Amino acid sequence: MNRRSLFGILGWLIAAAVATVTSTWAISLLGEGLTQKVVSPMSQADVDRALAVTTATGSPVTPSPSPTEGATTPVTPSPSATGSPMAPVTSSPAATGGVTRAFTVPGGSFVVSCDRDQASLLSWSPAQGYAADDVDRGPDREVKVEFESEADKVTVKITCPGGVPVPTAKVHDD
Repeated sequence: MNRRSLFGILGWLIAAAVATVTSTWAISLLGEGLTQKVVSPMSQADVDRALAVTTATGSPVTPSPSPTEGATTPVTPSPSATGSPMAPVTSSPAATGGVTRAFTVPGGSFVVSCDRDQASLLSWSPAQGYAADDVDRGPDREVKVEFESEADKVTVKITCPGGVPVPTAKVHDD
């Protein structure tokens, strides 16, 4: 092999290596903003604002801390952080013809709407470690959702006496 061919091959290898390193470096710089999700931790103020928005959208409620097996616990609105009861989330009468409220129980949360004595389960979301099961959306005089975990099952039944959602939670130990 002559000297000229050797320099040609060596030059080509150097050019290929420089192009590869430069491309890899450029992609790593651009990829951070283009292909990867950048997760920023929330400050305490951000968390407080997010929680305020969440609690302002409904009336979080909790059954008694340690109900006995098979006990039925009425679910009632709890006071807000300021000590005053939170107002229900009420939609326009044209949209549902009644009252819409959001509730939270140990197994999850749900939103229910009443049109006179007819309840409609609009949405539900199980808490971490729970799954929703046996959902009856309605509209009907009574709707229900069950939140199940490995340890227990929370059955929530909602009725609309007087056109206002009234949930009752029952905890079953598995």
